[in-house]
Amino acid sequence: MTYIRTVRMAAWRLAFFGAAAVALLSNGCAVEPIEEGWFTPPAQKPILFPPSAVGLAYEPIEFEAPTGDTIYGWLIPADDAPVTVLINHGALFNRSALFSYYLALHDLGYNVMVYDYQGFGEGPGSASLGTLLPDADAALAHLQSRSEPGADRIVLFGVSLGTLPTLAQAARTPDGVVGVILHGAFVPESIPPWSFPLVGVIPLPEVIERVAAEHAKLDPYRCIEQITLPKLIIQSPQDLVTPFVGAEQLYELAPEPKQLVEGFGGHILPPILDPQYAEHLRVFLDGVALGKHAAGE
Repeated sequence: MTYIRTVRMAAWRLAFFGAAAVALLSNGCAVEPIEEGWFTPPAQKPILFPPSAVGLAYEPIEFEAPTGDTIYGWLIPADDAPVTVLINHGALFNRSALFSYYLALHDLGYNVMVYDYQGFGEGPGSASLGTLLPDADAALAHLQSRSEPGADRIVLFGVSLGTLPTLAQAARTPDGVVGVILHGAFVPESIPPWSFPLVGVIPLPEVIERVAAEHAKLDPYRCIEQITLPKLIIQSPQDLVTPFVGAEQLYELAPEPKQLVEGFGGHILPPILDPQYAEHLRVFLDGVALGKHAAGE
């Protein structure tokens, strides 16, 4: 990363946190009870800024969710990209909070597609665990239908809550998908009680058990064991939202090829704070692009 890009990242880091605080305080945290112990998870609606704000060309994209509602996203192309990275984002924030991820991936020479689940960003409706996987599948189908260079080789990238639909998708070994990246991965037993409200769940054992049963397709234990694609798991030991132990459990269950690397900076901050983050991505993605069976081989 060049000095100019580093300075730009530092400036946007300050802008991001300021804008995010305003957005969440203004209208990002409304909740709606669904049933006892379970409510609509808070979701950020305002778009903080588009990729052009960090100097990147992009294509606004729209496609239909299974509910019939419109899903909104951005495709950020790179010249002669060998692979396209599809990011499934986490709770609370929408796609505009992913600037540090898509900036790093673009600098490495890869296309990036980012989108919002229903209830996030401009998307209508309310955020729901039940729409995560259908929306992610719609995003993947849209990308699979495209014809630009790199669209025929897709890497699924799940961040935090987005690791759940990413794992579920990768377990099916979809057409064109050649690798999986997980950042902020977890299993239910590994996350602290205060993390559950981020996805609309009151942290009572009976509630957690009921939610897990109703969303069995998102079971990370079952999914990870079925993924034979190359896997990169990035986790920060400083992560207090999805502690490192959860990523370790998934890594142990995962079949080869797989790699677990430590990032620095807490939950979703390693792309900004960890100077080695982009290098971890480069080694893995370059290996996938060359058809290798393990990162760094």
